[in-house]
Amino acid sequence: MTITREDLAAAAAVDLLQYRQIDPLLVFLLQRDVHARRAALAEQARRSSHGAVVMGLSYLAGLLAIVTAALFAALFTSRATDSFDFSVLAAGGILYALSAVRVASWFRQRGYCARVRVLAALALVSVPLAVLVVQQAAG
Repeated sequence: MTITREDLAAAAAVDLLQYRQIDPLLVFLLQRDVHARRAALAEQARRSSHGAVVMGLSYLAGLLAIVTAALFAALFTSRATDSFDFSVLAAGGILYALSAVRVASWFRQRGYCARVRVLAALALVSVPLAVLVVQQAAG
């Protein structure tokens, strides 16, 4: 509720308060409102700075997981090149990369949060690793 000088003057006109009390009461109400807004902004800034640190650490963890999975996939792929022709392996890699970009853009268009996109990227990077591990175990 916002109280204006006119509201206080109307209250003084019906003898609810004295005219000399209008200015101190108005100053008090304005100071209280400013103090409450500053406290709310300070609390919001404190929460957002804490959230930024957590988000940054989760991005870093997701990036490290993706890089690790990609390096393992590259290691196993280099060992599996004996059973495939290099052109077939390169074409499969290019098609898989294009499909991964398409899936990432699908997630972005749907407005999924970054954590979901990081988990999806980790799953996409892990698929070739899983296929090669199954291939090695079967053969």
